[in-house]
Amino acid sequence: MIRLLSLSVAAILFLAASSAPSNLLKSAQASQEIPKTAIVKVIVNAPGIGIEGSRWEIAYELRIANEITLWEAWKQRKSNGGSEQRVGELIKEGSFRESLRSTGNHEAVFRIPLSAEVQERLRNQPRERVKYTSGNITPEEIQLLKEQEIKSQIFLFYPIINIYDAKMKKNFIIPASRSWSFDEHPDVQFEIKIEINDDGSYSIKYNAKSSSIKKSSN
Repeated sequence: MIRLLSLSVAAILFLAASSAPSNLLKSAQASQEIPKTAIVKVIVNAPGIGIEGSRWEIAYELRIANEITLWEAWKQRKSNGGSEQRVGELIKEGSFRESLRSTGNHEAVFRIPLSAEVQERLRNQPRERVKYTSGNITPEEIQLLKEQEIKSQIFLFYPIINIYDAKMKKNFIIPASRSWSFDEHPDVQFEIKIEINDDGSYSIKYNAKSSSIKKSSN
C-alpha cells in the first residue's frame, strides 16, 4: 500500500498551524531548472546473490498526482474499507528481469523521461508552503490552501518485485509502493532498498530514511 507523505493540506485545516501570516502563493521560478528525467533505483541484498538460479524481476508504474487527488483517493479508500486503487496519471510502465548470479546485478536503475506537460506541472509547483495563523482560517487562506493542493505534485511508484533466492530456495513477492513529493525531492531521484535476511524476513528502506519491516509468508 502506498504510504502518503501527508494527508494533504486539506487535512491541516483541522489541525493547529504555524504562526506566520499567509501571502500570495509563489510558484517555482520559470528560470529554475526542471528535471527532464525521473530516476528510480531499486537495490536488493539477499543471501542467494551470486548463486546460480537466483533471479529477480520488477513490473512497475510511475505516476504523478497533485495533493488534492491523493486526498480524495485516501478518503475513497477509507469509505470502501481499504480497497486499493492506483492513483494519478501514468507517466510510464515497464518491466525488468535479471539474474542474481553476480553481485553486480543487484541494482536496477530506471531512467524515465518526463513529458513537457509533466515538466510544466513541476514548474508550477509552489516554491513556498502557505502558512496561516492558528485559530479561525480566513476565506483567503482557504483559497490559497486549495491552490497549493492543486499545484503541489507527488510522484507515485508502484512496483511488484519478485525475487527468487537460490540459497534459501524461496520466492519473495514484495510490493513496495511509495510516494515522494516533488518539493522534498526536486531532483526527482528516488531509491528503494530491499534487504532479505536468512530467516526469511525482509526490510524495505526508501531513500535511506524510512523503513518498514515485514515478515515473508512464502
